[in-house]
Amino acid sequence: MQELLDIRLLGPFEVSVHGASADVGGSKRQALLAMLALAGGRLVEVDALVDGLWGEELPAAPRNALHHHIARLRAAVGEESSVGAADGYALKGARVDATRFEELLAETRAALRDGDVPAAADAVAAALALWRGPALQGLTGTAWFGAEARRLETLRVDALEEDFEVRLALGEHRELTPALRSALAGNPFRERLWGQLMLALYRSGRQADALETFQEARRVLADELGLEPGPELRRMQEAILAHDPSIAAVPVARRRRGNLPAPSTSFVGRAEELGQVSALLHVHRLVTLTGPPGVGKSRLAIETARSLVRECPEGIWLVDFARAGGPSDAVRLLANALDVRASDPLARVTSRLRDACALVVLDGCEHVLEEAARIASTLLAECPEVRILATSREALHAPGEVRFAVAPLGEAAAQLFLERAQAARPGFEADADAVALAAEIAGRADGLPLAIELAAARVNVLGLAELLSILERRAALLRDVPESDPSRTALQGLVEWSYDLLHGDEKTLLQQLAVHRGGASLASLAAVGETHGLNEATVAYLISALVDKSIVSTSFMGGVARYDVLDSVRDYVVERLAESGGLPAVRAAHARYFAGLADEARVELRGPEWQRWESRLELDNDNLWVALTYAQEAPDPAIASRLGTLGWYFVLAERISEGRRFLELALAAGRDDAPAESRVELLAVLCYMATEELDLDAALAAGERALALAETTAEPRGTGLAQLTLANALAQSGEAERAAATAQDAYATFEAAGDDWGAAASSLIRAVGAAHSGDVSTVAAMAAAVLRHADAIDYDAFRLPELLLEAWIAERRQDGAAAVDAYRRALELAPRVGFGDHAAFALAGLGAHALANGDLREAEELQQQALIAAEAAEASWVAAHARVQLGRIAAASGDADGAERLYREVLEWSRLQRPHQGRESLFLALAGSPAAAASLGLEEIAAHA
Repeated sequence: MQELLDIRLLGPFEVSVHGASADVGGSKRQALLAMLALAGGRLVEVDALVDGLWGEELPAAPRNALHHHIARLRAAVGEESSVGAADGYALKGARVDATRFEELLAETRAALRDGDVPAAADAVAAALALWRGPALQGLTGTAWFGAEARRLETLRVDALEEDFEVRLALGEHRELTPALRSALAGNPFRERLWGQLMLALYRSGRQADALETFQEARRVLADELGLEPGPELRRMQEAILAHDPSIAAVPVARRRRGNLPAPSTSFVGRAEELGQVSALLHVHRLVTLTGPPGVGKSRLAIETARSLVRECPEGIWLVDFARAGGPSDAVRLLANALDVRASDPLARVTSRLRDACALVVLDGCEHVLEEAARIASTLLAECPEVRILATSREALHAPGEVRFAVAPLGEAAAQLFLERAQAARPGFEADADAVALAAEIAGRADGLPLAIELAAARVNVLGLAELLSILERRAALLRDVPESDPSRTALQGLVEWSYDLLHGDEKTLLQQLAVHRGGASLASLAAVGETHGLNEATVAYLISALVDKSIVSTSFMGGVARYDVLDSVRDYVVERLAESGGLPAVRAAHARYFAGLADEARVELRGPEWQRWESRLELDNDNLWVALTYAQEAPDPAIASRLGTLGWYFVLAERISEGRRFLELALAAGRDDAPAESRVELLAVLCYMATEELDLDAALAAGERALALAETTAEPRGTGLAQLTLANALAQSGEAERAAATAQDAYATFEAAGDDWGAAASSLIRAVGAAHSGDVSTVAAMAAAVLRHADAIDYDAFRLPELLLEAWIAERRQDGAAAVDAYRRALELAPRVGFGDHAAFALAGLGAHALANGDLREAEELQQQALIAAEAAEASWVAAHARVQLGRIAAASGDADGAERLYREVLEWSRLQRPHQGRESLFLALAGSPAAAASLGLEEIAAHA
């Protein structure tokens, strides 16, 4: 967070104290402050200060002149800002952009060495963002400042090179060429830039241009310096000529640096509060904004967070608890906001944020008050650099909490009304009469921003005088409410009025929307609307009308519109529905729609459109949980059973732990007389998920139940699914013979039913089991079957693991060329499928092949790429596997200490509780246990010591 004294030297000289600009007059005092700032808190000797300030042009009494400037400097920025001693001075408690830049550059390089490209991307972006112009611009021109400016500018180019390195790893090679050309124009002798340009061109399919760039670099270096290109540039030329896989593009996903939404409207009248809340967050780690509904807590929190983006390099994370179906949803929403998946989500979140300088915004805590307080307390205890900004109608009562009461708008209330009125009615003119009426209307709305916005939305159909008259009459009615009645605010009155003004169909649609969580698509609203005689065109018209009336908000995710209802409106609508007895029916309609979606997904996720369906279900993940909660509470076992068939979605989305919990709850909410086919599928996928989590007792129990139940049905696909998942669990449990027989039965079942997906899946399971036992011929036969059936349904999710099987087979048959070819094809396919873990595994395979051929340099480059790709995909198993391979390379290079460090990192990883992905059993079969390999590596080091 921001220090009391903030000094900016990377561009025009600027100083602020406590967030306010400070006037440090005089070039000498500015230069003096800059010298102290660049020392990073260390004592600067008097002679060094004098030399830097005056050089050869010394004043008559240089020490006296220096003391004079020190005194004037203290007066400008605070007496406590500097400390003095007999031989020098130091600056304390200052934030200096140049110092922070060097720290971020070091973090970037460390992250790249560790293979953490997303972290490097964050660090280098923050580093370059600090530059606003030439270093030390406008400061004194002595030799000392000239040298320091040149040093910083050189580091700036270093940072540019690191940024290009990061962006190449992120797959942005096509966009990089102009920027690299521009950087070379000012730095033509930087060989690394030439090499990066060559790589960008090569990865863009421009091999000839890449080779011509090498010749261009050679001419520049020879003509200007009389030098030949260095070894790194020559190696790049050779790799391009050979189409070396170590320089192939393997894009890494950029890690999000927060999830704050973009502002859709102006922020009016809260400048003072924004500064106050920001100041509190600089001192306290938990600040809770409290106040009544509609007072603007959420917007103030988000705008405060947005103002602190520069000071939170690891991101600002917004968790919307209004999306919670109940307290148990709170941790899931936190994990989803940070894109964390684990069997213990809160532990995983704290692990990710443990050393992060980040801000977490917990919005709408009143919906899950106790859980929100527990989450806040845990984050504060486990993550010392994390701060929390919460919003709630009541305090969290968590340790260290500081409360800030958000008051209604004062004079700015009328301004807010006028701005929103102009948006609602183009051409609206704010003359003197309109301003006066706006002030009265805002007063009737109690200065509550949401109430003001609801009122302003009616300006498209009412004049201001008419609107004020209506509000006055409703206020009179509210005053007549008995004192025993719960508090009625202007917001409640406006929500009620807005709701009353809706016609029947609008109310119906709003009711359906109110029970959604995380928004609704037009498709879901249209499907629910059909039950009330509303066709899709009518629903589209109605939702547009509700958006125009500021009752419904719109967002766009993946190019698809999502609709959500304001929190206060949702509360009101749900309360009215509950009072009328209509809430169960609306919740049931919502749940039936998503159960129907599950029915469709059950088929589509096993076909060529599986990626589109996975994305569609991801958008409605919260709604799936809401539907399951209804099925538990109603209870409605039939809907629970249908939702229980969503297991393959959770597998494809790499939500193994979350999916297992979802299926377990669906199983508990179901009943024995539910359709056996859906119960078989639920139990079978539970078996698969438990196997991937290495909970083998639970996996075998679920698998045996699924198979026994399947044998009572006439549905072959369910029987085959039970057989193949049980076979996988048996293989992992060491029952190889029964596993192979059960997998063979599964294949026969699916083959007889003409089910290509099932035949491919069972062949894959059987291949994994055979690979465990080293049965090359069976793996080869099964791989061919996987490919044949996957091709029949155009299913890349099975083609990719089949390529890894091909590589394994080739390696066992000592056919290195075939193995390399299979790994390369896997690398080409992986980005299209979205399986980053498979790409990382393929790179590790290529690296192992290079090591076997004695090319240690290429082997290390490939394993570093594998590690980068694995970390980006959060595939910790593959990352551990790559570290083992790097350990072997270090040992082969004679670096026993480096090898030992890598092996011990893997052993430490193996002891941690962690989430498992849905494909680790495949990797384990193909490459063995990383922990076992690391232990063996340590034994070999000890034997040769």
